[in-house]
Amino acid sequence: MKKEKIKEGKSEIEQLREIRDKISLEIQDMSFEELQKYIKDKLTLHPKSSWGKTE
Repeated sequence: MKKEKIKEGKSEIEQLREIRDKISLEIQDMSFEELQKYIKDKLTLHPKSSWGKTE
């Protein structure tokens, strides 16, 4: 027997589109340097991750 998904609220695609639109509005008038700082400040990675670390 198949299980039917119950839709509650917005789909994942709708949520991702809202997030994308919000970020687009926040960064639309930023310079390259401001954008770099924005990404660095907003980027969250696993604490043990070595990606993005420079030595």
